[in-house]
Amino acid sequence: MWSDIDGEDLALLVALVLATVAALLDTVIGSVVFKALKILGLILSLGLAIHRIRTGKPYIKDLVVGDWKAVGQRYQIRVPRAEHGRGRSPRVLCLVLGEAGGYAECFTGAEVNDEGDVFVVASEPGSLRLDIRKS
Repeated sequence: MWSDIDGEDLALLVALVLATVAALLDTVIGSVVFKALKILGLILSLGLAIHRIRTGKPYIKDLVVGDWKAVGQRYQIRVPRAEHGRGRSPRVLCLVLGEAGGYAECFTGAEVNDEGDVFVVASEPGSLRLDIRKS
């Protein structure tokens, strides 16, 4: 159970515990410090919850032939972690538009470096859709 908790989950849990404990102590003791901690805990919890909702959605990027850069005899596209916002180890799917109008997974290579940047490598440039999700 505890191995599934990442840093963001732990931060949200700590903020909620801080707000709850501060609210209880403020009710019993009525100190200005506990009122401030209660407000701080609620603001932190709200901010972290909004962040979790935002990063819970996939980052979608449609790529066209002009987006690719030649690297040696292959082509590459880089999506920095700051752009996709899905952490250091996101899950990446490369999708191509099918004949029926839907998307199907293709087997273009996608790698994530230690910094969380996504690199898509192919033998020739083409149109595809990247689906990057927080893992």
